[in-house]
Amino acid sequence: MMSSASPHQRMIIVTLAIGAAILAALWMLAISPKRSESAEVKANIASQQQRLDTAKAALASSQAARKQYPGMLAELKRLDEAVPARGQIPDLLRQLQKRARGDHSELRLAALKPGTNPAGGGMTPGSTPLAGGLAALPFTFTYAGRYFDLVHVLAAARKAVTVKSGDLKIDGRLVTIEGVSFAPEEEGSRVIKASVAGTAYIAVAAQTPPPPDAATAAAPATPGGS
Repeated sequence: MMSSASPHQRMIIVTLAIGAAILAALWMLAISPKRSESAEVKANIASQQQRLDTAKAALASSQAARKQYPGMLAELKRLDEAVPARGQIPDLLRQLQKRARGDHSELRLAALKPGTNPAGGGMTPGSTPLAGGLAALPFTFTYAGRYFDLVHVLAAARKAVTVKSGDLKIDGRLVTIEGVSFAPEEEGSRVIKASVAGTAYIAVAAQTPPPPDAATAAAPATPGGS
């Protein structure tokens, strides 16, 4: 075909072939790599945008937690007031007497009732572990004073921790009164003496299980034999 073409036609054909070769080389060497780089850049932008969105979400969560922190801290302090980590029964009795405004009465710890926890067990001696990280500490105290002052003392104990509209209201130690017995100090006297049985509640620290014995852990299993 080239042999039958005129010189002018052959020149045109050669020029077109050279142009096609140049375009192919340009595609292979410039345009195709640029398209690949563009796709890589788009993927990198998408990845960075995802990281930015994650950082924004983490920042928003941190700011929300920071706003809630004062309220949570105050709530933890109130819970520690209601259920401390130690018995502190004398402090509890002084608190009850102060809240009941029993200026002419006297509360004294008589005894801690025996519990299931011995001394030195990592908990307050005499306490009994309960569910939910609490322990019960039974005790008795004596009261000397007027009858209505005793009523105020018991009311103060009952109202120290209450639930209202689903919210916990804390105004002192959590304590339950199990029983009361009293009698006049002397015939015709307005002063009575009472013995009150109650239970205080204390928080129990989480116990970390001891690590397995090294010798037991290192001992090889005994293979079964026939």
